[in-house]
Amino acid sequence: MVLVNKDQVDILASLRESVNEDKVALEEEVTRLQQQVKEAAERNKMQLEQINSLLLEKVNLQSEGINQREKMLQRERDFGCVLGFPREVVKQVG
Repeated sequence: MVLVNKDQVDILASLRESVNEDKVALEEEVTRLQQQVKEAAERNKMQLEQINSLLLEKVNLQSEGINQREKMLQRERDFGCVLGFPREVVKQVG
């Protein structure tokens, strides 16, 4: 009976050691994965900031383009009126 108990104690000790080794490995894996998640979140934040910056730049460029077109149309209207075309004709063409 003592030998059976000793064998069981040895088996339990071996299992505990194995479980502790697995636990340490899993904790290291969790730490590594948490670091990867943190790095991915930082990259995502940086990319989102870049996208927002590019979108803002696009909106500004489009606004500038619209303003320039309006200025060109106004110049054409003014130039047409200077040449003697009635404003109504210039407006219809523009």
